[in-house]
Amino acid sequence: MKLDINIRVLFSALFLILLASTIYPTNSNAQKPSGTITIADSEACGGNGTAIITDPGSIHCELQPDIQKINFLRVDLCTAEPTAPTTSAALDRTNCATFYKNDDGSEVTVQQGAGTQIGTAEDYSAIPHGTYTYGVVTMGTVFKYTASVTFSDTVTDTSGTGGTTTCVTRPGSNAIMYGWHQSQNAAQSNVSCAGNAVASEVSIGINTVTMDGNNCKHLLNFNGTNGIVAAYLLEADDTLHDEVSDTDIVEAGSNGCASGTNNEVSKIMGVMTLATPIEISANTVGMQIAYNNTRGLKLDLGDENEADESSIYKWDIAFFDFTITAKKARSRGSWR
Repeated sequence: MKLDINIRVLFSALFLILLASTIYPTNSNAQKPSGTITIADSEACGGNGTAIITDPGSIHCELQPDIQKINFLRVDLCTAEPTAPTTSAALDRTNCATFYKNDDGSEVTVQQGAGTQIGTAEDYSAIPHGTYTYGVVTMGTVFKYTASVTFSDTVTDTSGTGGTTTCVTRPGSNAIMYGWHQSQNAAQSNVSCAGNAVASEVSIGINTVTMDGNNCKHLLNFNGTNGIVAAYLLEADDTLHDEVSDTDIVEAGSNGCASGTNNEVSKIMGVMTLATPIEISANTVGMQIAYNNTRGLKLDLGDENEADESSIYKWDIAFFDFTITAKKARSRGSWR
């Protein structure tokens, strides 16, 4: 699909894999993440992509949701690596051009093999000619999912009841289920394995990317599909949480590290090193961003501390990965 703005824009949209892992700050100045994970650090559910998922047993694993919704806030392209954010300063975009920006966000529905336009023409700006080596995508920290998953064996939900081969997303009494959400009961859970349960949309929020003991972490490098993505959890003013330390943590018990709250962060930003730089020139007719959520939903088993075989504690988020390319005009007489 095409959107006419100052330059014509084509969207296919954004590669998503899922957050389940780590975030690392390094110093009190520009805090670039110091830790790195890859997709190999997490497991795909057996049978993912087919009609039947292998009974996961005691393995937390990732699978493809039926529907996923993302709230996009901003997309920038940069000619040099932007200076990382700190607890007192936002990302330095001196060498960047803003392609899309909507402070209220634009919610996009992602289904495998389908692209959805982000926002409207008013949200876009022309990108100056040049060579761009970094891409920056900023999103809200709450993602929405709908999924119905059939297993090869019977499974149960948080209550220990259900005992069916199908589990679905369903809102519990928690309006938002957070990645770190301890001691929830069955009524609060976002999963149902009851007979004939029907999938409905749930909201899952990122309040930490991983835990270091009882402490939270808010930065991470991810070795993605097309380059390294540095991920940051940000407050509303685009800075790191005030209590992110130079030892990579927000300490347990602080207002930036509590179970079941947003931990005062409202945005997640990914700064991607583009393996293939984007050339914007006179024959550039658009930009393409692509989604891949083949492992966009995590299955957390048992309670939050110990996996109990065939009992699902909650649905959770996984890490995102994205790819951005430029679309070039075809030469006269060329084949379509």
